[in-house]
Amino acid sequence: ARSIQPELSKKLGAELIIKNIAGASGTIGTAEAARAKPDGYTILITPTGPMTTQPHLRKIPYGLDSFAPVGRIAVAPVMMMVPKTSKLQTLNDVIETAKANPGKLKFASSGAGTLPHIAILALNKAAGVDTKHIPYKGSANAMKALLGGEVDVFSDMAQLVPKYDVHPVISWTKARNPEFPNVASMKEGGFDFEMINWVGMYAPKATPDDVVAKLAEALEAAIQEPSVKEALEKLRVKPGHLGPVEFGKFAAGDSDRNRELLAEAGLLAK
Repeated sequence: ARSIQPELSKKLGAELIIKNIAGASGTIGTAEAARAKPDGYTILITPTGPMTTQPHLRKIPYGLDSFAPVGRIAVAPVMMMVPKTSKLQTLNDVIETAKANPGKLKFASSGAGTLPHIAILALNKAAGVDTKHIPYKGSANAMKALLGGEVDVFSDMAQLVPKYDVHPVISWTKARNPEFPNVASMKEGGFDFEMINWVGMYAPKATPDDVVAKLAEALEAAIQEPSVKEALEKLRVKPGHLGPVEFGKFAAGDSDRNRELLAEAGLLAK
């Protein structure tokens, strides 16, 4: 939000005030945005989880249909990683080890229902393997467990690879990550799906179409500005703009996939 705030303010000709509302995996702030007056003066900037995962995990007073998509802002590719000393150097190593040891290969996540957990469920289903999920409180604790030998594999944002000096096994993307040109993509590994963290902008559902269009136009223009691209790069995320229609379809696809995977794992809210 702070990365695009200055330029978005200029494009809209209005001061933007950021209200950071934390708690309950982002659902408190998201619920507040869903209740806001749909006049274009309250917009939501949110990552993936509160929109495409949390509504399936718990009973909360909103869903994707509580919002009008304005646009996707940025993306952060996910990487599967292991310690450099691990024998699991390739995706095939991981899958073959999992097949040979059902329920024993330990995958860390940053919490139940997080994208790293969704990634585990997706691989289990696609590869026909059974792995052991070990949830931790946040990525830092999961990385500590990985480096300490408590778990075998962890998938999270690619920026963690150089930060913790671990081995990148495969990029959870359809094309190779330019920052890791020697690391194969999941599609090259034989699986035509991807896992990416994204950040997007929404308005409350009943916001007039012309207001959404004005916000979308300003957002697209702001993302093109060099200062915004530079600010996003400093956060180790990439500009990943999609317009309202494309973003709506993209987020709905993520939500449907996550719901199916969580249902198969018995984790849907009752």
